[in-house]
Amino acid sequence: MTITPRPKPYTVLCYEALFRWLKEKHRHNKILNQDYGHQLAGHLGEQQVDYKLSIYPHNNFRYFQGIRLKINHKFFQMDGVLLFNSFILILEIKNWKGTLQYNPETNSITQTFQNVKKNYQNPITQVNNHEMQLNSWLQEVPGIFGVPIESLVVISDSTTIFNSPNNNPELYKKMIYADSLIQKINELKIKHTKKLLKKEEIDYLEETFLRCDTPLKPNLIKQYKIPSEYFINGIECSHCGHSPMSRLYKSWQCAKCYYKDPLAHERKILDYFLLFNSSITNKECRSILQLNNDNTAYTLLNSMGLKQTGKNKGRKYHAPSLDNFPQKSYVPNKRINILDYN
Repeated sequence: MTITPRPKPYTVLCYEALFRWLKEKHRHNKILNQDYGHQLAGHLGEQQVDYKLSIYPHNNFRYFQGIRLKINHKFFQMDGVLLFNSFILILEIKNWKGTLQYNPETNSITQTFQNVKKNYQNPITQVNNHEMQLNSWLQEVPGIFGVPIESLVVISDSTTIFNSPNNNPELYKKMIYADSLIQKINELKIKHTKKLLKKEEIDYLEETFLRCDTPLKPNLIKQYKIPSEYFINGIECSHCGHSPMSRLYKSWQCAKCYYKDPLAHERKILDYFLLFNSSITNKECRSILQLNNDNTAYTLLNSMGLKQTGKNKGRKYHAPSLDNFPQKSYVPNKRINILDYN
């Protein structure tokens, strides 16, 4: 199958939107930058594993990226799920650098990187829990019975060193490098030879996965208790950082460097969806863009092709799906070194 590029998750998009909304002096918060760095590093590690799968010569599986499902009123998220006709494989992807040491007394992993030690939950315990949760979830899917579930922890960086006392065989069986993923898949295919799912059942299960997938969208404003006075007014110029840009002759112009951008409003509105609400009214649009004319706001909102509900003053424009958010929007003053957050 063709593996499409993994889009940035809401967590990464929301952090980047927040940096665009914050005034320059508030963008350097240490905790905020650390949290963003962790999220971005994890996403890049997942993309590395996706690439390994994309060069797999066989196309007899379906691949689901970052799928989040609900069972017993609780959500669980899997970095990757491979659906074969004979088994299901769950991937837990870790973008860890340096040296990893397994601690049997606490069933945890200690990472040492750049002379800094960090302790983490054993990811094998995490992925084993995902096995149980997915098995319970599948029991509620009509017509799907007895499909074996396997799971792996995949270290995306092959230079990472992993140590385990007594060479614990379970750890080395479950925790692999991304470079070994294809070989491990081939071994699992030899282990599971009985075809349990017909193409129609695979299609149905794929549709059910996608329909039930509920991506996590964090509320960063609430999480970090950010007051409104920390936000810039209007649209910030992506070239020089001056704000607000002015609406002039069907475009936005910076009063400082005179840069023009006819679509600058789109990024501001999309960031509003990520940070505040999944819908926006004409009045709210005029407020964030600093417009006085409701007809101008109406024209700009309609030009974005957003889903609409309601009429007149009650009309609302709704956020696009995750896949339709821009992936390469600028992040002001960001020089994140991903190595610092692995």
